[in-house]
This record gives sequence, structure tokens and C-alpha cells, in this order.
Amino acid sequence: MTKEYLLKLVADFSENSPYNYLSPPADSEESLLVQKKRFYENNYSKHIYYEDAGDGSGLNAGKEERYYGLRFFLPPVMSVGSASDPGFLRLKDPQVVGPHHMMPEDWLPGAKTVVSFFLPYTEQVIESNREDDTEPSPEWLYTRVEGQQMLLATGALIRDALLAEGFRAVTPYTDDRFMMRVSPAEQGKPIPLFSSNWSERHVGFVTGLGTFGRSTNFISKAGACGRLISVVTDWEPGPDEKDYEGIYDYCSDCGACYRACPAGALSDEGKDIVKCSQFLAYIGKKYKPRYGCGKCQSGGPCATRAQRKKRKDQQ
Repeated sequence: MTKEYLLKLVADFSENSPYNYLSPPADSEESLLVQKKRFYENNYSKHIYYEDAGDGSGLNAGKEERYYGLRFFLPPVMSVGSASDPGFLRLKDPQVVGPHHMMPEDWLPGAKTVVSFFLPYTEQVIESNREDDTEPSPEWLYTRVEGQQMLLATGALIRDALLAEGFRAVTPYTDDRFMMRVSPAEQGKPIPLFSSNWSERHVGFVTGLGTFGRSTNFISKAGACGRLISVVTDWEPGPDEKDYEGIYDYCSDCGACYRACPAGALSDEGKDIVKCSQFLAYIGKKYKPRYGCGKCQSGGPCATRAQRKKRKDQQ
């Protein structure tokens, strides 16, 4: 197993997998069975925050024919970090994520490596989200919801490739132990509101995949528009060298994300997560079963590439 092999594997999957393209609504018993299978694969149903009949049929609603075949993601970029990196322990700080954040060793005893992947959105998806200043584009919403299947399938692909080579591997985001609390209505989860027990953004920072922006978004080497997933394994190829030190090293501090936010949730004081959440709830209700926004990701120069200018407090 080599890093080059994994990159080629995920690149080929990105090009050829049906998960990476918007499919028409299921219109037959056979296609509904396919849709139902996808709905339960890799815990996809656990990550979709809307009421469904239990077979994924809710995803048939609101699909427009002109978007059939829309490609969601470009081939991923990857970073490899050590499972013993002290940065993981710092994620337990209440000012970072919190003591509820699990360590690589918690997911996989004897873990040696954490591999992070960033799946960049296609240009079509990004450009479409710049056309309206107030609401997300259909392309963005499809990519956020239907595209989640591709994200989870990519994590499963990497995990299974490592298992096939005799290594042990876990994809936390698809694991039954993964927890995320996105709404005050969610009760009984032993984690704080607006948090999870495995933060892909923070894991990506520790492994060397990218840093944060002032909007709290993750900015990868391929920019801010995309999704993250990681695998914990006992494969030990050695960590990649990081080309940053500070948490904002890929952010130019230009303020474009502030201006792009339709909820007015961003400022020099930080992110008002309640305002952001309320806006997402409004979008989710209007465009059910889809939700999302992404204006702070698509609305600035960091949309497709990292910005190297450092803020004064990091110089």
C-alpha cells in the first residue's frame, strides 16, 4: 500500500462512481431498491437531517431534470498524519472541540496513522452558488445532500482498500459510534450543541491538509469549497510535512466571507452560530429534503485555493 495508490484509487472513483453524479428520481421498483440501498449504505441515513419514509424516497422530491448528471466533486486531495500527533490531544480542550472528542486510539486501538481527504466541489457547483446573494443554488444543495453519499462511499473505499491489504482501518464518519448534534431539538446525545465527537475540520488541520478561515470554515490546499473525511488505521507510511503552523495560515483575512454571509453571522468577533443555524433551518424547511448554504465558502478568493498571506497576530 502506498500513498500514490490511494490517490489513484480515489481519483478513479471520483471519475467513475455513480455516487458522484446526480441521478434522476427513482421511477421503478428496481431503481427504488438501488436508492434504498444507497440510503442505508455507510450510515448515510444517519447523516441526513429530515424525516423520511425509511427508504430514501424523500430524495425523489424536488429534483429538476436539467440537473441530472451533475457532478459533485473533483478528485480528492490527501494528507497523512501520525495518530500520535500531540495536536489530537489538544482537540480535547474546551476552547477547541472539547473533552468529548475521541482520539485516534479510541476509534482503533493501536492506531498509527490518520489519513484525511478533502473532496473539492466542481467549478459548476461553486460558480452556481455565487449567482444569488441570498440563497444557495440547487447545485450546491444537491451536492450537500445527495453528494453526501459520495463522501461516505469514498471513506468506505479507502477503509476497505486498507483492510484488503491486511491493515486495520476505521472511517469514523461512517462508524456507528460517530455522533453529531446540530439542533437544540436533539436530546440524549452526550456531546455539546453544534459539535461532534470527531471533527473532520480539526482532524484535517492536525494531519496537514489545511487550516481554518475567519468564518470557521476549513480551507484545504484545494480551497474551502468541498467536504472532508478521514480514516484511522495501523498502516504506517509516515506523516506528510506540514507547510503551516498557525490555525489561520491559509486565510488572507480579506473579509469576503463576512460580506457573503446572508445571515449576517460573521464578524471580527467570530461566528454567531445561532444565526447561522437559524438560516440553515430556514433553507432546510424551504427546500426540504435539502439544506445548506456555503456562501462563506464560495464567496471569497479561498474558494478553490489556499491563501498564504498571514494575519498580523501570526507574524
